[in-house]
Amino acid sequence: MPPSRSKLILCSLLVFAVLLLIFPSHKAYVSYTTSQLSPSSSTIKPNAVIFMLLPPSRVHQAILALYNVENRFNRRLKYPYVLFMTEDELAAVSNEDKKKIDWITEGRAKFATVTKESWDIPSHLDKSLVQHSLESIGFSTGYRQMCRFYSGFFWRNPAIANYEWLWRLDTDIEFHCDIPYDPVQRLIDSNKLYGFIQISPDADFVQPSLASNASYFLSTHSHIIPPNANLGFVWSGQSGIKKALQGQASNPEWTRMCMYNNFEISHRSVWESEVYTKFFDYLEQEGGFFYERWSDSPVHSLGLAMSLRKDQVMQFTDMGYQHQGWGYECPQQLDRCTCLREGPAKGFHDNAERWFNATELQADSWGT
Repeated sequence: MPPSRSKLILCSLLVFAVLLLIFPSHKAYVSYTTSQLSPSSSTIKPNAVIFMLLPPSRVHQAILALYNVENRFNRRLKYPYVLFMTEDELAAVSNEDKKKIDWITEGRAKFATVTKESWDIPSHLDKSLVQHSLESIGFSTGYRQMCRFYSGFFWRNPAIANYEWLWRLDTDIEFHCDIPYDPVQRLIDSNKLYGFIQISPDADFVQPSLASNASYFLSTHSHIIPPNANLGFVWSGQSGIKKALQGQASNPEWTRMCMYNNFEISHRSVWESEVYTKFFDYLEQEGGFFYERWSDSPVHSLGLAMSLRKDQVMQFTDMGYQHQGWGYECPQQLDRCTCLREGPAKGFHDNAERWFNATELQADSWGT
């Protein structure tokens, strides 16, 4: 007797199920599952926070940035956010904007105020010299306050004091690629302490004495500098390193190379190290954040070069990260990116070799 129709349907379904198990369907975004992007086996979520500093005029810009960050990776990773403002600025943020931020971040963002110590112009500085610098060099008081905050105070703020990994972003940024892995976990798995995307030269005319001050500090604190610190990143060649160690280097010996730190993931031990804290304290007493326009990017980079080895730093090249509409890296052949290698992304070079291939000088040659 021929089999019933219901039995034929049941047999067909069973055969189809077996075929699915043997020959699974093609996965979208195959690059997510490549060995390069394989997730960490760790089940412990890194103790990390994403933070940014913003004035009220940039709240709407920050909302767009947070939306982009959530869509590209953080809706999955669910790291908290801390948004820094002064107390007066925070009072100017509307409830409507706060609700938008709360909705976009699923309640993971909070506002925090910068401390007066980290923001106000230090009382020991000569106000007439500060005013002269504002008129001659340019850049607003607020911009200089921002540079000083990021140079020496952000990790000390009570709002992020309990976090181990600190991920800085700015309001005027965009990620053109989905990020299917956890960048913080990748640093941990690779035993790195600092992650960056690109390196750029900074201007020296706005900070004419920064290099000479860094050289003087290096000459008076060489006993605490690790013997394999990457000094060649910021000083030109072995002769430049030697002059810096002797306290005789200035702008001609300074490479001006800086980590483009509007994207920066760091372990807090980098900033709490003896080298970096003493370096910042020295710069703070010299007053160059307001007498000139010492920027956080070269200050961080000089400090990193004095305290970290080359292999303690990682570069991320597959994020399509862009700041202020400027040039950026558009990764090739990644189906998770929406950018094209044209316009700002055409012919872009990230200068990463300036860190990883920097000149080396053995510690036993420092004094010769």
